[in-house]
Amino acid sequence: MNILLLSYYFSEGFEGTAIIFINIAELLAKNGHKVWVVTNRFEGVDYPKHNNLKIIFNSSPQKFLKKQRTFKNSIQYIFSTVRTGLTITKNENIDIIHSNGVVSGLAGSMISLLTSKSHILTIHNVYPEDYWNEWSKQPENSKFKAFLGKLQVKLVLKLRHTVIHTVSEPVKYNILKRGEKKPIVVIPNGIKVSETYNVSTNQNQFILISRLVFYKNVQIILKALKKVRKKIPQVSLLIIGDGPYRKTLENLVDNLELRNNVIFKGTVIDKEEKNKMIANSQALLLPSYYESFGLVILEAFSQKKPAIVSDLKPLSQIVEHNKTGLVVPAHNEKEWAKTLEYVLRNPEEIAKMGERGRKVLEEQYNLDVFWNRISKMYDEIY
Repeated sequence: MNILLLSYYFSEGFEGTAIIFINIAELLAKNGHKVWVVTNRFEGVDYPKHNNLKIIFNSSPQKFLKKQRTFKNSIQYIFSTVRTGLTITKNENIDIIHSNGVVSGLAGSMISLLTSKSHILTIHNVYPEDYWNEWSKQPENSKFKAFLGKLQVKLVLKLRHTVIHTVSEPVKYNILKRGEKKPIVVIPNGIKVSETYNVSTNQNQFILISRLVFYKNVQIILKALKKVRKKIPQVSLLIIGDGPYRKTLENLVDNLELRNNVIFKGTVIDKEEKNKMIANSQALLLPSYYESFGLVILEAFSQKKPAIVSDLKPLSQIVEHNKTGLVVPAHNEKEWAKTLEYVLRNPEEIAKMGERGRKVLEEQYNLDVFWNRISKMYDEIY
């Protein structure tokens, strides 16, 4: 097959959605399909290479993570992607268009409409009204921008697509609530099962890998850490990631007098470096109160580390409580503090949870399983 992939981001270090599309592109190429990817270009970023994979950049090089995606550059991306995508679809006899997320989906829908080609629309999340209400209160956001965000979702679900691909049953449920009539295929994310790095574990260290936005709920961990420090002064937290909420979190760290316990590492692109940081930690923390999947859970499992997650589906479905990690009420500061202390005081049991997590990754979330599901979806459309 000849396949056109559309993705605003196509490099690790931005968000989990980009990693998933990189995996899809590489798997398609390795299995003999011809793949064209239309995306933005960012300075200092390495992009995948394969004889069957061609990346077309529809923007001049941008500073990596220098600016958030704005409404203006989203519109620019949509129109430039439509122009580029139409040319590729006609010249390369494209069989299937596959778009990543709402912004790319709008472009993919237009190309599909104008060429009558099948269109797979990947939707990673559909947020409820209370999310947008809180989102509009964040710095640099507004009620008008929230309205535009909701409008984009409504539009992409109404425009042309053959099938929707999503990553979990809760997301499928939210899409169905919006009246979707086309087939919805749920394919849980998968990752390459990387080697486990043999580095010593800092038994007082937790790691949190996340884009720093309000709904990731990092603030609950910081407040819980303050309580834990009274009993275990050496407790530490390594935060990997960046985002508009970082300054708020840094101020909170100062107010809680946790500067000696919390380290903000920023974005870490290098896989090996990130995996070694995970391997050096006791457990991964993921306290989000909105989440479509939680790819970092699988990255923790790859290093035989358990994940401590909020009681939110699908997080609480991927992590089995007391088996591959621990599940904690998202907004209960006392329970988070109690759980963090338990982890630090029971390193042997925590290590067993990590071992079981690695086994779950190898059996359920490896790239072979992921590819079998993705290729079945493509074959059914083709």
